[in-house]
Amino acid sequence: MKILLLGLFLFITARASAATISCEASYDNLGIPHVEVSSNKDFYFCFGYHHGKDRAWQMDYFRRVAYGRNAEVLGFSQLKSDLMMRLLDLPSVANKLWATFDPSQREAFLHYTEGVNEGFKEGRMAREFEDLKYSPEEWKPEDTIALLLIQSFDQTKKSFSSDYLEEKSKEVWKEKAEALFDEEGMPWENTILKDGEYPKKVASLNSSTISRPAIKLWANFPEVFGKESGSNNWVVSAKKSKTGKAILANDPHLDLKTPLFWYWMHLKSPALEVIGASLPGVPVVVSGTNGKVAWGLTNAYLNAADVVFLNNPSSESFKTIRPVVWVKFWFFKIPFFFKSFEKLISDHPILPLEVENDQKLALKWAGFDLKADEVLPMLKLVTAKNVEEMNSTLGEVGIPAWNFVFADTKGDIGYRVVGKTYRHLSKTPFGISSESFEEFQRAEYLSSEERPHVLRPERNYVYSANNRHWPKDGVFYGGRAYSFSFRGLRIDELLQGQHDPESFKAIQCDHLVVDARFFLPLIFNHIESPLLASWNMMATDGSVELSVYRRLIDIMMTEWKVNEYALYRLLQERTPERKKDVQRFYELALKDVNGRSWKDFHILSFEHLSKNDDWKFAPKIPGVGDNHTVDPGTAKWNSDDKIFEQYSGASMRMIIEMKERPLIQLVLPGFNRHYTSEKAGDPWQDWKECKYSKVSF
Repeated sequence: MKILLLGLFLFITARASAATISCEASYDNLGIPHVEVSSNKDFYFCFGYHHGKDRAWQMDYFRRVAYGRNAEVLGFSQLKSDLMMRLLDLPSVANKLWATFDPSQREAFLHYTEGVNEGFKEGRMAREFEDLKYSPEEWKPEDTIALLLIQSFDQTKKSFSSDYLEEKSKEVWKEKAEALFDEEGMPWENTILKDGEYPKKVASLNSSTISRPAIKLWANFPEVFGKESGSNNWVVSAKKSKTGKAILANDPHLDLKTPLFWYWMHLKSPALEVIGASLPGVPVVVSGTNGKVAWGLTNAYLNAADVVFLNNPSSESFKTIRPVVWVKFWFFKIPFFFKSFEKLISDHPILPLEVENDQKLALKWAGFDLKADEVLPMLKLVTAKNVEEMNSTLGEVGIPAWNFVFADTKGDIGYRVVGKTYRHLSKTPFGISSESFEEFQRAEYLSSEERPHVLRPERNYVYSANNRHWPKDGVFYGGRAYSFSFRGLRIDELLQGQHDPESFKAIQCDHLVVDARFFLPLIFNHIESPLLASWNMMATDGSVELSVYRRLIDIMMTEWKVNEYALYRLLQERTPERKKDVQRFYELALKDVNGRSWKDFHILSFEHLSKNDDWKFAPKIPGVGDNHTVDPGTAKWNSDDKIFEQYSGASMRMIIEMKERPLIQLVLPGFNRHYTSEKAGDPWQDWKECKYSKVSF
């Protein structure tokens, strides 16, 4: 009884405390709340309050994805995704991780959680909750950890899905596949670290390939933040700046949906101050400034996840699970429990295959091995006073895996990869490799000092664009999940010389179609096209040439079942068969385009995160850029409407000049808050036209 009364007293005290905290904000023209509080406790409480008030449905959606519980509100369309997430079982990982936090480590998360639940009192009135007739459940600290895990998994899963795609390419191209799809030797190749910034090895070792029977996954994991989440970031030191101040740029590339992925906020307490982009549900500014240091992130694409065929494991190595998923059906929720999965006794998932295969396909991911002291440093970013402290703090972060660039008010700059990533000294096998159960259980990670990093580089600039970290002569091998480095090549070119915020804007909004430089000359070996020959290779709304070029490239890759590496090699084969194919593909492209310019052929709809067509809160506009422009307009072909639907691009464009009081310029593809309401102004058009706003700090 005493314990019960004490618990009740603490609950009432906490509620009374929440009622006395003021999170009153002033909002600027972008809808960014500027909040000043009296203590660090209030800092995290108000962080949670504004997330919960303005983005309650988004937070609940992300949580339901992580927990495999979207089918109970969105129906059968979410069933397979929910089952795959139940197999991954991130809630168990989050609960185990939270249990290792000591009381002092829990404080910020608990204050944030308290603020979220206070904000939910208003946030639960969001249109989505009203239409679906449910309210968000109370937020817990474990939910925040689960969101960190799902973001990390979603943005690192390409490092294992690339293994799977390589295996599929072997089904088509047999023994030619490894040489055809090799990333080495491409003329657009460039790396983040340059000569003198990484340790070199003595000799390069080749990978090997193993023949496998055809495989097909039963279902894919949900794509939460993007099919291939990209990003650009770069930074120049005071020595390379026209203004004598370090300047930093960041434009993360994610699926462009409603509501916005990021939530911008400015918080100030007597000891802490920060402004920047946060993921609703997590009390961390991942891109922004604290007034002394600025930072920005991109997806690192280092190898943080693998799928492996297990060699002759014993039956004692496995266990069977049968998850129950509740599915919304009309006014009811019905249980689905007819699918069984296997896991290793270590809780690593066995990926379900649609076809029979005697070998077990196991998934390992660095995030399964996280410790509390590898999560908590994310909260310390706001306390860094210079690049040395930022470099040290980032070195402690174990959540995989991002590239951070950073700059301070002294004009110094740095770069570092964060997160646990596997330690490879040579090329990994092409496709899916095999390991014994004992080998699978052993995971060797790069140390903090082995992870790619550089502080105060002599060249006075650093950039990353999801490209490779080390050249092929580096000691370590990062895998093959990197994006094609057309953007990186172009950014490197544009960063030569001196810079200011205006030149940074021009780089962020550059629309040169970089891959056309390399593919057009090869295409002209097979066809004559006065149309393409006259093209300036820019992605402009009025360009018919780009429409034809992008559709031609898309048809070639689809018909030949290749990526850009393999396409470049195939186009060098000047055979009658290859020429006949390209001529036929060109005629198909002309027919599909039918004279339409890029603005009518490349469309961006900002669909709702849930894909519910009833929730249309943003306009449909001509897309921006192209697949391989610095300002990207990544798109997929819609064969019914015969258009390219842009689905990914710059989820924000941020530029920070590190003056004594940082100068921040920003453009967002939508409203930071009240995204379901009609508001004055057109943020989507401002975003398309690269019209930046100055943000006060």
